Amino acid sequence: MTDLPAIPVFRPLLPPADAVAAYLRQADAARFYTNRGPLVRQLEQRLAAALGLPGHAVRTASSGTAAIEVAILAHAGPARADRPLALIPGYTFAATALAAERCGYVPHFVDVDPDSWAVDPAALADHPLLARTGLILPVAPFGRMPDMAALARLSRDTGIPVVLDAAASFEQVLDTPALVTAEVPMALSFHATKTFSTGEGGAILWLDAAGQDRAVQVANFGFRLSRECRIAGTNAKMSEYHAAVGLAMLDGFADRRAAYARVAAAWRALSAGLALPGRLFTAPEVSSAYVLLWAEDETAFLTLESACTAARIETRRWYEAGLQDQPHFAHLGRDAMAGTRAVGGRLLGLPMACDLTEEAIATVLTTLHRAAASLPPARAAG
Repeated sequence: MTDLPAIPVFRPLLPPADAVAAYLRQADAARFYTNRGPLVRQLEQRLAAALGLPGHAVRTASSGTAAIEVAILAHAGPARADRPLALIPGYTFAATALAAERCGYVPHFVDVDPDSWAVDPAALADHPLLARTGLILPVAPFGRMPDMAALARLSRDTGIPVVLDAAASFEQVLDTPALVTAEVPMALSFHATKTFSTGEGGAILWLDAAGQDRAVQVANFGFRLSRECRIAGTNAKMSEYHAAVGLAMLDGFADRRAAYARVAAAWRALSAGLALPGRLFTAPEVSSAYVLLWAEDETAFLTLESACTAARIETRRWYEAGLQDQPHFAHLGRDAMAGTRAVGGRLLGLPMACDLTEEAIATVLTTLHRAAASLPPARAAG
């Protein structure tokens, strides 16, 4: 077991079995385990209330990836022969592009702004491939939300449906419900690594009631009031078991979020005054599930990454250098990707968990500080 990291980059923590069991007993009593059962409907209503949204605005899915697929099919529909392309940022997780592919689209990768790590809606407004584009699929990287009004304008001005992959943005919506719109559905992930989790799951947030009705239909094989497949669909229903985890998670979410906030505050306090060659990003700038170091340059990034590896501190290149360079996607079209590669070569994921100790944080920061001393003085002074 010596090959395991001394400090892992993330340690998921879900509600204890006893807390989940109380809801599972309800499923047993109802003998309802899937197909939008009572627990799923209860979870959707409680999530909507917690987020300050109308009841129809939250619909669950079996995973974050499934939520993207459902949102695409419910809003844009499957790809058409005359508009086969989906414009997708290179700097994102593989699920974004894979979901578009499952809906028949051919990803075309667009660059991101190095400051926001996301696509600039204004830059897409005159993209040369718009005439062949049937879907625009931007991302809220690490929970950093884009300008939703700008995305809505982009959709109106181009006539192209926009769906937002907002996988890690639960807290951002919790704090600002107005981010949810009728024009741009957003997909959340409830994976075990997210601050709010059902173990595995996701949700579509969308104020369009008719659109959400289609989302429910898409997620149930395209069925509506019969067993006839009427539209393009899939099986993306959340089970009652996962809803039970989510309900138990909601019961204790205020305490969980406070614990994350304490850890983020400890990162900020313990790093204050240290000569790190870069800038730390913690909540609320990003989701509480992440602590990110924006290294001054690629040399600093590689030095810090190597130092952590040597000290058995796990780090993560969360999105690598961009999807455009990954084997499955390498043959696809892409714009010039200078911003994407710059972000991929500078943004380092550091350990985070809701119960990460100050001792562990201090160990990581000491390792980074010592590694910084080996860099040229101009960098180490950053």
